[in-house]
Amino acid sequence: MNFLSSLYNELLWRPLFNGLVFFYTYLPFHDLGLAIVALTLAIRLLLTPLLWKAQRAQKELASLQPEIKKIQTQLKNDREAQGKALMELYATRGINPFSGCLILLIQLPILIALFQVFQYGFAAEKLVYLYSFLARPEALNPVSFGFLDLSRPNLVLGALAALTQFLQTKLMLPSVSRATASGSDMAAILQWQSLYVLPLIVFFSSYQFPSALLLYWTVLSTLGILQEILMKRFSPISSHGSGTGKK
Repeated sequence: MNFLSSLYNELLWRPLFNGLVFFYTYLPFHDLGLAIVALTLAIRLLLTPLLWKAQRAQKELASLQPEIKKIQTQLKNDREAQGKALMELYATRGINPFSGCLILLIQLPILIALFQVFQYGFAAEKLVYLYSFLARPEALNPVSFGFLDLSRPNLVLGALAALTQFLQTKLMLPSVSRATASGSDMAAILQWQSLYVLPLIVFFSSYQFPSALLLYWTVLSTLGILQEILMKRFSPISSHGSGTGKK
């Protein structure tokens, strides 16, 4: 357990904490909010290849919706056969129906580590965990932009985080109806939950989370929205998927 804890600290918590302090120290105004924005940009850049691959797989899955609906209609009274036929379809096309979950799985350990950074990292005694080559500030001031205390919950920022999460998922996933999600297609169920349930979890969790984490989530989702817009404009898979859905 101690080994796993040390591994987690050295691979996730400490690098993220040092990255935050680095941006806080060297960016103008020594503003924690600006440091979080910069850290989020850096994390997004590092994760972009994996996220891009997962999102492209989601677009490919969207292009299969007519065939998926056809199977669901033909085998609506035999859920076992329906599930088998759907998995055969995914295997034939080389598509993982759960690829959209990869995006969350990639971000979850980082989110947990950042929660601990924002929850406990503002204390001056935590600065002993800085790398030796980094300049050490006297303390981290949690008040950002002159009015926002990032060490405390903020419902307005929580609502903004939930909204941007919803918009990002709405752009990323194919159209998912409640009727489809209540059927036997597990991928559709997961898509529906990601679209509607996750933003609600983000909002209601904002009662307890420090708003620094909500700022990170809002910026990350906003970057995801911009990436989705670019993918829809320049990706041939995206265009094909959208066109297929209209037929």
